[in-house]
Amino acid sequence: MARLVYSAALGIIITLLLASICYTQTVPADHECVRECKWPPEPKTCRYVFTMEWRLAMWPAACFDCPFNMTDCDRPGCIPVNGVERPIFVVNRQLPGPPIQVCEDDTVEVKVWNRLGNSDGTSVHWHAIHQRGTPYMDGPAMITQCPISPQSSFTYNFKAYPGGTHYWHSHSNLQRIDGGFGAFIVNQAPDRDPNSDLYDFDLPEHVVIVQAWPDLPATPFGETPGQIPAPTINAKGQFKQFVKGNDTVYTPREVFQVKQGQRYRFRVIGNNNCHMYVSVDGHNLTAIATDGAPIKPVSVDRIGVASGERYDFVLTADQDVGNYWFRVQVHEGIFYCRNGPQEELAILRYESAPEEEPQEVSDDGANDLILNPATLDTPNGINLIDVESAVPDDERLLNEPDKRFYLELGWTEASPQHFNSQDYPHPPESEPGQYTTHMNYVSFKIPPSPLLSQYGDIPKKDFCYIDEYPAGREKCTREYCSCTQILKLELGQVVELVLVSEGSEHPMHIHGYSFRVVGSGGLPDRVTVEDVIEMDKQGDITRKLEGAVLKDNVPMENGGYYIVRFVADNPGKWLFHCHDIFHHDYGMQIVIQVGEESDLPPIPADFPRCGSWSKPADENKEESKKERKPNGEHNEPAKKGRKQPSAE
Repeated sequence: MARLVYSAALGIIITLLLASICYTQTVPADHECVRECKWPPEPKTCRYVFTMEWRLAMWPAACFDCPFNMTDCDRPGCIPVNGVERPIFVVNRQLPGPPIQVCEDDTVEVKVWNRLGNSDGTSVHWHAIHQRGTPYMDGPAMITQCPISPQSSFTYNFKAYPGGTHYWHSHSNLQRIDGGFGAFIVNQAPDRDPNSDLYDFDLPEHVVIVQAWPDLPATPFGETPGQIPAPTINAKGQFKQFVKGNDTVYTPREVFQVKQGQRYRFRVIGNNNCHMYVSVDGHNLTAIATDGAPIKPVSVDRIGVASGERYDFVLTADQDVGNYWFRVQVHEGIFYCRNGPQEELAILRYESAPEEEPQEVSDDGANDLILNPATLDTPNGINLIDVESAVPDDERLLNEPDKRFYLELGWTEASPQHFNSQDYPHPPESEPGQYTTHMNYVSFKIPPSPLLSQYGDIPKKDFCYIDEYPAGREKCTREYCSCTQILKLELGQVVELVLVSEGSEHPMHIHGYSFRVVGSGGLPDRVTVEDVIEMDKQGDITRKLEGAVLKDNVPMENGGYYIVRFVADNPGKWLFHCHDIFHHDYGMQIVIQVGEESDLPPIPADFPRCGSWSKPADENKEESKKERKPNGEHNEPAKKGRKQPSAE
C-alpha cells in the first residue's frame, strides 16, 4: 500500500513539472533570480512551485542502508534529519524546504499545492516581508486568507521587500515545527548594504536554519508526552545511534566549506522554539544584521537566536587549515527545552582539510561575549538595546508617540471550559483542565472567516479590543476570556508597545512591519503591567530613541519588558504573536488593524472564500459591503459563488 501511495504521489509531481515548466520546484543554484543585485533595481519575476506533503524521515524505501552507507543518505527522497524515523511535513520533499534567493524589489510568485493526503488545510507566511499593498498575501490562515484546501492550489504574488535574511514557513496548524519552513533571502546591491565591504563571499550554502527538532509530531495541546526535542542545523544532526555488529554510526552532519584568508557572510535563521546560541570554535563572529536590518558591526563569541529571529555575521577564515566545530547550544529557559540534548554540531571545514571531525576544545565558554542572550542580566551579554542600528533614524519616532499600549503576556490560571468540563469525572488529586497563554488576560479566538477579506462574515460579538482591556481585566484574571482581540490604529499614527512578560519566554513577532527597540529591562518573576506602568510614571524606565535597532522579533524573557515603536503606515490586519508555536497556538496573539476598511487595498479577483454555513448577521457586514469589494470596485457587496482556484 505504501508503494502505491508513493507511486501515485510521484506521478502527481511529474505531471506538475511537465505542466508547469515555467516554474521551479528544486530551486537550483543557477535559477535566474540568483544573481548579483543592482541599484537602481532591475527586477525580475521569480516563479516557484511548492508542493506540501507528509513524508517519513529515515523512510527505508528511500534511504536504503543509510547511515551505514553514507551515499544512501543522499538519495533523492531520503531525509535522514537526525536519524529518528517519524512523520514529517515537507515541501518539495526537502527539509529544510526549497530556499528562495531573490533581489530586492523582485516580484515573487509561488504556487502552493496542498498534497498532504488528508483533510488538513495549509498556508504559507513570508516571514518579515512587509506586504505593502498586498496584505492578502501575508499567509496566516483565517486572518488574511482561507487555508488552501486538500488537492488544490493557491498562488502568492508580492514584492520582495525589505531586503535581508528572512524565511518562509507554514502558518496553519503546527506544520512549521514539523518541517514546513525554508530560507527566504532578499539580496541587496552592495550600495544598499552598509556592511558589504566587511565580507568577500555571501553564499547560499552559508544559510543556517536552527531548530529544536522533536522526535514525535506536534499535537494541538503542546508537546506530545515523552517528546524529546534535539537541536538540528539545516535539518541535520546526530541524535540516534545506529549499531551493526561492532560499528556505531550516525546520520550526516552539516558541513560549511571555507577557504583560508577569506571572509564569509553567514545568515542564521531561528525556526526554533528554544533560545539557541551559535558559535564557531576558534573564530570570532562579527554580527552585521538582525531580522534583515543592518547594524553597526559587533564582534562576539556567541550569538543568541530566538524563534523567528535572524542574525547575519561575518566569519574570517584566519585559522590554520583544518576542521572546527560549528556549535548550536540550547538555552534551558523553558521546560520543553530541557527535555533533550543541549548541543548539536556542524563542521566548518577549510579547503584542503581532511574529511574528519574536529578536535574538542578545552574552553568552556564561561567568558564568552554573547550578543542577544536569553536573559538581560547575562554576564558579558550585549542586549538588543546596546546594539546600534545602521539604518538612519525615522524622525517621526523620536517624539512622544500618538498611542502607547501596555501589553501583558503570560499564562491564564483559569482553565477554559472545554478543558475543564464538570461533565466528566477527574481524579481528586489532579488539577482538571489546562493552562493557556494570553495577551492582557485574553486568549485569541480564531475567526470563522478570514478577518482581512471577509470581515463582514464574522459575528461582531466575537471581537474585543485592546482599549476595552482595563474594564475587563478583573473578570479575565478570574475566568477564561477568549475573543478575536484587535488593536485598532489610525493610519499614520506613531505607536509604542510596552510588552511585559509575567511568565516564561515569549519571542514576539509582528507581521507587516519592523519596529525600533527603544527600551528593555528585567524585573522579578510574576510582574504585572501595573508594575511597569508605575515605574514608567516614576521615570524609572528610559528610552533609547536614536540608533535603536530595527527588528520584527523581540525575545521576551520571564519577568522582563521590551518597548518598541513603529509608524502605522501599512494598511492591513496584521498578526502580532508569540513565535513559540505552542504559545501562539494556545492564544498568545492579537491582530493589529491599521486603518479603516476603506483604507485597505481591493480584495484580489477570485480570492478564495470560506466560513460558517450559518447566516452571518450583524452590522459589521454592512460596513464591509459599503467600503470594499473584489476587483477594486467599491460600494457593492462581493458576489456570491465566486469561482475558487482549481486543482489544475
